[in-house]
Amino acid sequence: MDDAERKQHLAMLKETPKRLKEALKGVPKKLAAWTPAPGKWSILEIVCHLRDMEREAYLERYRRILAEDNPSLPDVDGDLYALEKDYRSQKLTAALREWLALRRETLKLLSGVKSAQWQRVGTHETAGPLGVLGFLQRQAVGNDQAHLGQIEAIKRRHAIFERLEAAPARLSAVLKGASDEALRRPRAPGKWSAIETLCHLRDTERIYTDRITKTAFSERPQYWMMDNDKVAQLLKYREADASAVLKEFRTRRAETIGLLRSLPHPVWQRIGIHPKRGELTIEAIAGLIADHDDSHLEQIRAALGTS
Repeated sequence: MDDAERKQHLAMLKETPKRLKEALKGVPKKLAAWTPAPGKWSILEIVCHLRDMEREAYLERYRRILAEDNPSLPDVDGDLYALEKDYRSQKLTAALREWLALRRETLKLLSGVKSAQWQRVGTHETAGPLGVLGFLQRQAVGNDQAHLGQIEAIKRRHAIFERLEAAPARLSAVLKGASDEALRRPRAPGKWSAIETLCHLRDTERIYTDRITKTAFSERPQYWMMDNDKVAQLLKYREADASAVLKEFRTRRAETIGLLRSLPHPVWQRIGIHPKRGELTIEAIAGLIADHDDSHLEQIRAALGTS
């Protein structure tokens, strides 16, 4: 690592407190404790992890390498810490405050490192020989940058799930009290009625789950497209019972959310190929489902004359 890289990584460490505070600004308790998938950490747990890695891993390693000749440095098991220290019961503000104090200690220590001292080495239990510079790079990129990215990803995913989970109730509220005549009246000549749009939402949910599943478990699958008008005729959308369709949509949406919740974060970035849109990640598909809900909800309101 040259001098420019060292300065760049030090700058990252100095910038992280500001970036972390901005990332946590306005995060409610419910979101802080929310996990993006079973077995994955919440924002609260990530901040607790940052605090303990600062104290037990990086700060301790820097001190020992600078004070001892090639010290043996034990590995730190973050998952074990999370369990034994019961991260989920801790308070976000307290964890952040403690981490900020520890980061100030780290920066003070590193600011006093002399030129030759940057080359001092310790032997990590699993990674082998690593110097102060090596740990600096790991902390700046593998720790700070990676966990800030995790927090932003959790916030994005939580926002998507909130939209997906809200759709059945929003539809129910719009349809409440609508007469049979209003449900089957086209919103304009040649356009679908409210019941037809509702049936479309129910059936496209199956397409979305099919795309998500294929993308999660196969390499760059090609998506097929449904002929919406043909399916509407074949399945007699105009004759459907609204309450039954809404119930089925609610069930299918719960299945979609369950599927998305089961996928690890890296899988959300897997890609499938849409015939018109091109490459789509699973994360993009989840966002498109929420946008699709909004669009057709407005169409239903227009058809019922409630928009």
